[in-house]
Parts: sequence; structure tokens; C-alpha cells
Amino acid sequence: MGNKKKIAINMVAQFLSFILSLGINFFLAPFITKSVGKEVYGFVNLAFQMTGYISIFTTALNAMLGRYITVNIGKKDYESARSYFSSAMVANAILTAICFVPVTVGILFINHWLDVPAQNLVDVQLLWAFIFFDFFARLITNGYGVSTYAANRLDLSSKRAMESTIMRAVILVTMFIFLPSRIWYVGFTKFICGFYVIATDIYFTKKLTPKLYFEKNLVKIESIKKLVKTGIWNTVQQVSSILVNGCDTLITNIYINAASMTLMSFAKTIPNYLMSIIGIVCTSFAPQMTLLYGEGDMDKFVNYVKSAIKVCGFICSIPILGFIAFGTKFFSLWLPTLNTGEIYTIQVLSIMILAQTVFDVYIYPLYTVNQITTRLKLPVFVSLGIGVCNIFGSILLCIHTDLGVYAIQIVSSILLTARVFFFAPIYAAYILNQKWWTFYIPIIRGAISSAIVLTIFGAVAYFVPVNSWLMLAVVAVCCGAIGYAVNYVIVLNADERDMVKVMIAKRLKKYKKS
Repeated sequence: MGNKKKIAINMVAQFLSFILSLGINFFLAPFITKSVGKEVYGFVNLAFQMTGYISIFTTALNAMLGRYITVNIGKKDYESARSYFSSAMVANAILTAICFVPVTVGILFINHWLDVPAQNLVDVQLLWAFIFFDFFARLITNGYGVSTYAANRLDLSSKRAMESTIMRAVILVTMFIFLPSRIWYVGFTKFICGFYVIATDIYFTKKLTPKLYFEKNLVKIESIKKLVKTGIWNTVQQVSSILVNGCDTLITNIYINAASMTLMSFAKTIPNYLMSIIGIVCTSFAPQMTLLYGEGDMDKFVNYVKSAIKVCGFICSIPILGFIAFGTKFFSLWLPTLNTGEIYTIQVLSIMILAQTVFDVYIYPLYTVNQITTRLKLPVFVSLGIGVCNIFGSILLCIHTDLGVYAIQIVSSILLTARVFFFAPIYAAYILNQKWWTFYIPIIRGAISSAIVLTIFGAVAYFVPVNSWLMLAVVAVCCGAIGYAVNYVIVLNADERDMVKVMIAKRLKKYKKS
């Protein structure tokens, strides 16, 4: 199967999985909120953020595991690949044992350090228990998830994700319909479907990479040290990411209240899905980028990266711009139980969260380049500095101003936008031995295209009344077509237009045949 076809299949499969997940959660979020109350729903997002805090201690070991296994499989050095696989599994089991006790204590006494409505205490405790059990199970078996990446068959993992999402939705809706409404059902279904994911990961590993399996004799301290030595910068990056994006819900709960935490959770929902679109597109290129780097042909690698960043910007910018223009109308339809003031707050927060992403999409694959080349030290320290400034700035604004929940996002929006413009493109050009302004070209072209598209979208939003889902869908399709046409002309060159044509041409029928 050709590389372009694999990329197209991977991308289409991941988009289908994403759309299905978005669609199901789109209906479930207001349904669950109405069933359990808006003061409680925010604890779902906060629980997942807390697993992110725990992952700080596991990222150093696991962040580069896929990279080392994939590179060694590409070199046909299967013994080294098995050594990394086996060593990581044992180390993850040890990390799970270490983290289990403090997590359990934290859940049992959660009302002592968080603002939890007394009548929902047991529900919240059970919710967190199931989510953390799933997290630990996935951690121990993390190595099995590498096979689809190493074999460049992300379509299989996407298909499995769709199956898991449907299974989770069916179980969740059934429980809410036939049992008294409880928020812990969300964690329970995550826990059950997590085991399905683990089982299929093991199956894929045996099918796609049969020479990758646990071998006790290949568990080596040297392999763990190498993973940690390289991945330690990813740990610092994880800390930075949490400081920037992973503490907002917690700070809102502590310094404002539980109801505002739920508004923040809703505000993050669509931006998180839009960021998932970026991840899907970028991840579709990542396996081939890793393999090209392993082959050592740097000219070919750099040319591939240049095409990847433009295609990523072309695909990902339009949904973001559309949401900025039509977000208020979307939230009004999606969350009819909230009042106008709450809708306005959610939309403003969402735009603040996405502020830098409008430009970030035009350089996003460069973050993957940092990982592949293991040139992580400086980017990590920059991100850490941004994260620390964000936490202190957000807390100070909460304490000393009347900005309320907006204070949580102002600092991060400014700092992340500065990183996009003044650091990321220059550093990427440096490590790839390109001219410093090389990656400003797609940013400038993207900014011009985005300004035109946003003007068009804003005019449509102003003049066209959108008061139903059907009308919103019609407007979205029409505006999307216009937006992609503008991007196609301004953002892409001839070669990248051909790449997009290939991706579009690979329909689901061909994906199934493969």
C-alpha cells in the first residue's frame, strides 16, 4: 500500500472515529447535565484532568516508547523493540502500584480538598474511582497500543475507537434510562470500554507486529534508562501543558465555585474536539515522518514536513474559524437549559481558549518534529515558563480582579499566542537547518486566508438568522465549502493541492477494502 494511500486511509478513519465520538458526546453532554445537574457535570472533566496530573509521573517512561519501538521495527531490530516493550510494561506496573494508594486516599477524602455538593459526594467518588481504575489498567498495557502506529495502520485503532464509543454510549444511555440518574455511570462505562480497548490492542499487536511481545529476559534497566532519559523532556512538557491547560477547571472550583467549573468544562468541550481534529491530521503524518527520519534521508524528511504543515493548516483552520463565528448560536441550541448570560460566558471562554490555535494549526506538525528528532530541551523549558506564568497570573487575577472565570484564560491566551509567533517557527527552522523565516510563510498565508474567511463567516452570522439545528447545519456546510475554497487557493501550492486531492479521493469504500 502506497504512503499517500496509507495517510489518506489513516486520516479518513480517524476523522470518522472523531465525528462519531463528537456526535455521541454532543447528545450525551446536555442529556447527562439535565439528569444530574450542572453543578455536578464539571467533575467529569476535572477527573480526567486529574489523571493528567498522575501522568506526569509516567510520561518520562512512555512518551518516547512508540518512537523507539517503531524505529527499531523499521530497522528490523526486533530484539531491541521487545526490550523496550517488555521493560516499559514492568516499569508501568511498578508506577501503578506506587500511585494507587495516594489516589485512593484522595478519592475517599475528596470533599476535604474540593467543593463537592454534599448530596453528590458518593456519586463523585465512584465516578473518579472508575476513571482512575481505567487509567491504571491502560497504563500497565500501554505498550500494546504501539502496534497500529508502528505498522502505520491507525485506521484499525480508529475503527476500534468507533466501536468503543458506540458501546459506551449504548451502555450509558441504557443506565440513565432504566436506573436512577447518577454521574458515576460515566466513569463506569469508561472503565468497561477501556478493557475492550486493551483486548483489541493485544490482538492488533499479535496480528500486525507478531515479533513484538513480552519477554522477561529482555527487561533491562538500560532500556528503561534510555526511555526516561529521552522522555524526561516530555515529562516537563506534560507539566507545562497541565499548567497551561490542565488546571483551569481545578482553579475555577477552588477560587470561584462548582457551577462556574461546569461552565468552564462546557467552554473547553468544543475547543478540545477541535484540537482533536488537529491531532488526527498531524498524527496521520506522524508514522511516515518517523519512518523517514529513521531512514536518514533528511532532505526527504524536511520536504515531507513542509507539506504536512500546510495540509494541516488547510484542513484544521476552517472548523476553528467557523466555531468562532457561530459558537454562540451553537451553544444556544446545544444547551437550552442555560440562560443567555451563561451562554455568553461559555462562548467568550471558548474563543479565548482557541485564540492561538488559529495560527498554531499552520505549524502544529513541527511539535512532532521536536519529538522525532528528540530536540525537546529548549521547547520544554519555554513551555514550562509559560505554564508557571499562567498559573500565578491566573490565580492573581482571580484574587485581585473582578474578572471572575475569565481570569483563568486571559494569561494563557496571551502567552500561547506569543509562543506561536516568536518561538516555535524559529526553533523548528533551526533544528531542521532551514532559514529562520521558513515557517513564517505558512503562518502569514494562513493569517491572510483566516482573515478573509472569518470576515465572510462573520457577515453570514450577522445577516442570516440561525434558530434551528437544520439551519445551522446548512450554514455550516455552505460556509465550510467557501472557507476551504479560500484556503485551497491561498494556503496550498500545487503539490499540496495534489496531496489534498488524493486524501479526498480515498473514500470509505476503499478504506473498508484495505
